Amino acid sequence: MSAHEAFLAGRPGGRRAALQFIVAAGYSCDERRLADARFDGADFSGASFRRTDFSRASLYCANLAHCDLTEARLERADLRGAAFTGATLAGANLDQADMRAAVLWVRDEVAGLRWVGGRSPATASAPEAPIAHGVDFTNCSLQGARLRDANLKNANFAGANLHGAELIGARLEGVHLKGAVLTGMDVSKLAIAPSALAGCVVEPSREACARVDDIRRELDRAHDWITTGGAPAHLEGLDLRPAGEHFRDRLLAGLQARGALAIGTDFSGAQLQGASFEDADLRGANFERADLRGVAFMGANLAHARFAGAQFGELELKPGLRLTTRLDGAVLVGTGLES
Repeated sequence: MSAHEAFLAGRPGGRRAALQFIVAAGYSCDERRLADARFDGADFSGASFRRTDFSRASLYCANLAHCDLTEARLERADLRGAAFTGATLAGANLDQADMRAAVLWVRDEVAGLRWVGGRSPATASAPEAPIAHGVDFTNCSLQGARLRDANLKNANFAGANLHGAELIGARLEGVHLKGAVLTGMDVSKLAIAPSALAGCVVEPSREACARVDDIRRELDRAHDWITTGGAPAHLEGLDLRPAGEHFRDRLLAGLQARGALAIGTDFSGAQLQGASFEDADLRGANFERADLRGVAFMGANLAHARFAGAQFGELELKPGLRLTTRLDGAVLVGTGLES
């Protein structure tokens, strides 16, 4: 693994890790850089991988039962056929990860390929489903994840962002979805009771979509206020998702968006000095390069929001009066802002 990290950093002596079928149960491997490594069929049961980077890694049919993968990075990882029973993935990023069923075969010196698994050889074409009984996916980002036919019975997706995830054919009995984002999919086709969808975030309502022009005009007025005087934009409690593309690179100092629903909204490059996002839902929002001096994020859900190049700190309104960026009580998993 150390040689793999040297490989990623371009240091001498580095080489890509290819540790298929390795047995490392209970291993402690927190905060390591293992992007693009191969761990097919590995036994990592009970291991700890808190905040480890497995981006694009292959964990095909790996045993990750009871692993601690809290806030791990698994974007575009190959997790087909992996076992997650009892694992903790709270705050992990599994965007575009592949958790579809896998076909389990082994090389046979006589027959070439030989079927293995719990089914009879006559049904060998039927895939083995990834096992994720009771797994903790709270506040995970699973956008575009491929979970088709996965066994997710009793899994906890509270607060998880499942936008565009493939869930057709998945076993969803007993799943907990409070606050989960279920946009970009047809929820009517999921094998789940309608009562389990209570409290989920679904597609914007017709009324919210009809309000886009009003929001755009309010942003234009606020943009002009910077030089002409007046008042900042007031968007408290609104669903901003249908107007998400209108915030980028705007002058929006003092924006009032307390309690707004702004999942995935693009605020990149915006001038947001002194803005209020208290109690707003900003999961997966883009604040890259934004000026966030003096912004109030108290109680906001910022899980997996992006802040590369953003400016934080104090905003001086007048001599002796300063505002600082506030993150009290905010959900910060997956942002890198925890410290």
